[in-house]
Amino acid sequence: MNSGLGRKGQGGFTFVELLVAVSLFAFVCIFLVYTLLAGMRFASRSNERAAATTVATQVMEQIRASANPVWEVNWTPLPRTPIPLPTPYHGISNPSPYEFDVAVDMNQDLTLTLVTVTVSVWRSSAPAGAEPLVRLATVLDDK
Repeated sequence: MNSGLGRKGQGGFTFVELLVAVSLFAFVCIFLVYTLLAGMRFASRSNERAAATTVATQVMEQIRASANPVWEVNWTPLPRTPIPLPTPYHGISNPSPYEFDVAVDMNQDLTLTLVTVTVSVWRSSAPAGAEPLVRLATVLDDK
């Protein structure tokens, strides 16, 4: 009489097969979770950069909209300053939950009567020597 230990065609998995299957499933799950978290991190960075670009564009457009966007109408260079900004930049709003610092650099070329305006936006937590998130520049006619 056969006790069934050596029967062929008996269904089921061995312990080693189950261990391999569970290990493969775990590796695939870990890879998918890592990919999901990396995607969320990149999306957050993209949102922060878009918000910084919006702030820099607001500053630049406010300067461009002025009839004479240089020192005669109180547009002055602005050192790195957290938002809300002082006068004449007080109309700038931050439409996001991120905290930014803004700096405006104005260089006047007396020969060509041009003013180069550069707007830089940093994360508020960025160290002093860090590169800004966004830097926009334009050249304005000083006539």
